[in-house]
Amino acid sequence: MNFDEFLIDPKAGVEECRLAILLALTPTAEMEKELIAKYKEMGIRSGVTMISGFGISSQSHIIRSVINLCLNLDIISRKKEHIHPVAHCVLETTQSTRASDAIGQNFCFKAAVVRMGSHFALCFYGDLAMHELSGHKTIGVGFQILGE
Repeated sequence: MNFDEFLIDPKAGVEECRLAILLALTPTAEMEKELIAKYKEMGIRSGVTMISGFGISSQSHIIRSVINLCLNLDIISRKKEHIHPVAHCVLETTQSTRASDAIGQNFCFKAAVVRMGSHFALCFYGDLAMHELSGHKTIGVGFQILGE
């Protein structure tokens, strides 16, 4: 098996959520850059940022961080048909990590975004904890379709 075969499901083709998860799981900045370059060769826009905070009170900060990442890297346009679905995708992803469910949890996630055409996927991967000795890894993914 080579890496290109791993990126593309023979039955489903290229899946945005799979690509976002793989990007979020990269352990080094060098690997992030290589994967982003590989995605670009495939005609896929992508980017990564780190987000952190404390429980549900951080949601507006998380939304702004992801939207700014997407705008700064030209992954989305500055219009409501793009901003609104990305905000919903952030909420969906936050819920699937359980960061928004638990009161008093600190988190530090790598946020990876991937866009193919109008399909947009977001993955958060990182640490979630009420206390540093009770922390664990978690992952969440979201998907939305951007408007025209």
